[in-house]
Amino acid sequence: HRKRLWKGRKGAFGAMGRVAPDLYVMDTVVPRSQLEVAVTRISEICERQGLRLANVFHAGEGNLHPNISYDGRDAEEVQRVLAANREIVAVCLELGGTLSGEHGIGVEKQEFMALVFSEDDLRLLERFRDAWAPRRLINPGKILPTPRACTEVRGPSTAIIDRTLGA
Repeated sequence: HRKRLWKGRKGAFGAMGRVAPDLYVMDTVVPRSQLEVAVTRISEICERQGLRLANVFHAGEGNLHPNISYDGRDAEEVQRVLAANREIVAVCLELGGTLSGEHGIGVEKQEFMALVFSEDDLRLLERFRDAWAPRRLINPGKILPTPRACTEVRGPSTAIIDRTLGA
């Protein structure tokens, strides 16, 4: 049984690729005690947004990878994916979780940094980054938002969405 379950887990991404041309893969974490609530609420969010979802996760640690299938050529659907992303992250934080389990902050979750970290924490992270990359050439515009309000960030996964929309 274990081999069959593992095969199913490993095949999730490929299977989702058959459903729609694009796949939005998230990475958040909730306490294991909140896993059932999180998975249920994520399903409700995607259903309300009219999106196809495969809830993939590491149950032993509460690491969630909601996989949302969508067509990047459909601008309205892209907006629904982005709205679902924001709602899902907010739910995970509300349940005592955090922004990322294993794949980092990137650009999708910058707008939530101030909800998790204090202004002092963000300044310290910025100083640490600048010690290693003072000219900020490594991953510019990622992880630490500037200004703190994130006004320059156009939205989650901008690069991916720009590519799929042909921008």
